[in-house]
Amino acid sequence: MPNYIYQYIFENYLAPDKTPRKVQYAPGIDFVLAVSGAAASGKTTFCQGMINYLAKQKMGVVHVPLDGYLLDRKTRNQKKLSGYDPRSSDLPKMIDDMKMFIYEGNSIDLPIYNHKNGNHKTPRRIEPARMVILDGIMSLQYELRERFTNLNIFFTSDDIVIRGLRLLVDMEERGYSVFEALAHSDEEFTHYNEWVHPQITFAHIKIWIGKNRELSVIPK
Repeated sequence: MPNYIYQYIFENYLAPDKTPRKVQYAPGIDFVLAVSGAAASGKTTFCQGMINYLAKQKMGVVHVPLDGYLLDRKTRNQKKLSGYDPRSSDLPKMIDDMKMFIYEGNSIDLPIYNHKNGNHKTPRRIEPARMVILDGIMSLQYELRERFTNLNIFFTSDDIVIRGLRLLVDMEERGYSVFEALAHSDEEFTHYNEWVHPQITFAHIKIWIGKNRELSVIPK
């Protein structure tokens, strides 16, 4: 990941006069960053790079992957829910946990989702930090965006890249055959346009994904 993007965010957004904290935040929390966009677009890799960069700036960061709140794959399939559909996540628990974490400053046991088998793993205890990174498409869903985040990032690209990245991940990480991956890619792209792409309206920073997963900040 190019450091200039992290530097751009740090210098232009990560100061109280540039990104005011919400009054509901617990003491010690100044920034709640949402990172959303299409599946397989590199959001989590970006978040890890951001954490490493901010560690060098002596800023405490905690990474909160929201995939853990997904219903298990069997349940979603039975209900015919795309992972992009907000109903595919346990939204009430997500909101309750984030209130406890961000508003009250308490540690939580974060649920962890296994994308390979579609089930959940052992939860992981996390502690609040000066910056909280909410990683996943639910981070810019209305119920979280309005309550918690004060800085929003959205990953975007042209249609062929978004569909191609999804196909690759389904084959490489989730064990789909090429035919299953193609069918799933087409179906999920429709759901992406319905549920996720409209979130770009609320992004303070838009990041473009190239064909080789190279990233660049889209000028305002």
